[in-house]
Amino acid sequence: MTVIAESGASKTDWMADGLRIRTKGINFSVMSYEDISSIAACAAREIGGSASGQDISIFFYGAGLVSDAQKEMMAEILRTHFHGASVECASDLLAASRALWGDSPGIVAILGTGSNSCSYDGHGITANVRPGGYVLGDEGGGASLGRRFLADYIKNLTPQAVASEFKKQYRLDYPDIVNGVYKSPNPAGFLASFAPFIISEAGRDEYCRSIVIENLTAFVTRSLLTYRRGEETLDVGVAGSIGMACSKWLENIGRDFNIVFRKFISSPIEALSCYHMKKLVRYDEQ
Repeated sequence: MTVIAESGASKTDWMADGLRIRTKGINFSVMSYEDISSIAACAAREIGGSASGQDISIFFYGAGLVSDAQKEMMAEILRTHFHGASVECASDLLAASRALWGDSPGIVAILGTGSNSCSYDGHGITANVRPGGYVLGDEGGGASLGRRFLADYIKNLTPQAVASEFKKQYRLDYPDIVNGVYKSPNPAGFLASFAPFIISEAGRDEYCRSIVIENLTAFVTRSLLTYRRGEETLDVGVAGSIGMACSKWLENIGRDFNIVFRKFISSPIEALSCYHMKKLVRYDEQ
C-alpha cells in the first residue's frame, strides 16, 4: 500500500491506492503531539493501515514541516499508527512543487489558509521567501484576509451592508472574535474561515474587493517578485483553495508585474499521487 498525505492548517488529504479521505489539518506550530497523533490514528482507521502483513509506504507533506525534529516526530507518529510503514516527510511546499511542475522547473505559490512560495528546479526547492505565519506574514492567504477584515469589522470600519450580512451569517460578538483569534487551538484556521465570505462579497462590494486585491498584491510584491532575475517573465503555478477562488484577480495583478499564472489547482493531492505512482512505475521498470 502506498499512502500519500498532504496537510495544511485546515485539512489533511490522504490517498491510498485509490481511496481518498480527509481529516483535520495539522499545524506543527500550535498543535501537541497528542493532537497530531489522534489525526493520524483517524486516518489509519479509515485507510486500514493497521492491518498486519501489509507493506506500507507513506509520503507525508505538511505545512510548516521544515525542521528535522518535526519530520522525525511526524514519521514516528505515522509508524505508530501505520504499523511497520516506511515513511518520508517533507514540506507542503515540495508537495505543491511536484504537483504543479512534476520534474520541470517553475515558480510555486501556495494560497490556502496561509501562503508560501518557492523556486523549484524540477528536483528540489532552490529558493524560498519565508512566509512568516499568520502573525508576521502569510500575505495572500485566507488567514491574512480574515485578519484584515476582522480588524476593520470590530472597529465598525466595514460598510454597513457587509457588516450586517457578516453578523447574520456568523453571529459572532466581540468576545467570540477575540477568543477565536487568541485562545482557539487553530487561530489561523479561525481567521481563514471567513475568507469564503469575503471573496463572495468581493464580487459585488467594492470594499471587500479592495481588501482581496490588496491581500493578493502584497503576496506578489513581498514574495513572488523576489524570484525575478532581471526583466524575465515569471511563470507561476498556484496551489490552494484561495488561489483557485481568486484566480482571475491574480491573473489581472500578474499583468501589472510581468507574471503569468499558468496553473491553478485547489489541492495537490491527486496530482501528487500521480507523481509518486509514475516514480514507482519507473523504479519497478528498472
